Amino acid sequence: MKTIWQTLRPYIRNIFILLKTIFGFIYNFNRFIMYSGWRIDMKDSEQRNYYAVLVYHALEKSMSYKKRKKDSGWKNAYILLDLLKKADTYKNIGYHDRAAKQVLETFINLPENREKETSKQIKNALEKIKFNSTDTHGVIEYCLEDYQKGVLQDPERFFFSRYSLREFKNETVPHDIIMRAIKLTMKTPSVCNRQPWHLYHTSDQDIKNSVLKYQSGNKPFGEYIPNIIIVTIDLKAFFSAEEHYEYWIDGGMLSMSLIYALHSLGVASCPLNWSTSPSKDKLLRKTVNIHKNHSIMMIIAIGYPDAVNKVCVSARRPIDEIFSQLEER
Repeated sequence: MKTIWQTLRPYIRNIFILLKTIFGFIYNFNRFIMYSGWRIDMKDSEQRNYYAVLVYHALEKSMSYKKRKKDSGWKNAYILLDLLKKADTYKNIGYHDRAAKQVLETFINLPENREKETSKQIKNALEKIKFNSTDTHGVIEYCLEDYQKGVLQDPERFFFSRYSLREFKNETVPHDIIMRAIKLTMKTPSVCNRQPWHLYHTSDQDIKNSVLKYQSGNKPFGEYIPNIIIVTIDLKAFFSAEEHYEYWIDGGMLSMSLIYALHSLGVASCPLNWSTSPSKDKLLRKTVNIHKNHSIMMIIAIGYPDAVNKVCVSARRPIDEIFSQLEER
């Protein structure tokens, strides 16, 4: 016969799990309230730049349609002009402030907009704003030949050759390779092209150990990892209640892009889960210089593979278990 403890133990365990879940939700909710951009403070250069890219990307999309409505985009044009005036006033110019100005200039110079009085008024206002961008923004012509440059002759060979590695060659991945992988990774899509990512990298043994002691899945191999990258998302980039989960999506997309970028350069990796308790998240933040508005998505272990390696088979589920044709009810 079961004792009272044996009877109650599963229920107590479930209550404990539920309470930990609730505490985790409250912690993430509080971080979203404290650090996200829902207040839209235009004096904050980072927050204003995220908002600027949200607005000017809407203009870019408007200009990219082959058949566009001739009167579309003007609401965003005026919002963008107001943002640029604020940037000029506060004198804390960011990358997307400069990009926004170029996009707005392109918009008012469209053939259908050029002679409008509103375009002339915006042009006069922009002439008083002296900062500019040296990069290309707006829209470009993109031919089928350009697209086909990225088509792999044997995609299966690339994708099926990647495995998560937990033991690496005793060799640090050089800084220039890390930077090249990150540059490739920056082509990752994000909500309204806001690119809310921030990556923290180290190959310092003491710093790696300080970070990895708070991650529970690296115990047998953590001290031998050559490099680590902590993937974070800047909460300042998110402005509405509907976006309270968006940062997990953008963070996951960037993480996978980074893993494949590293693989394309011959660098192995292993994503290390950061679904952890609020207390561990706080402890890590006290240990290393992660900005308070950056939410941690995961840690990625990085290194070169040995000549011979052992990896988990990690069999994939049959396609018919994860695929359904979408139909109306």
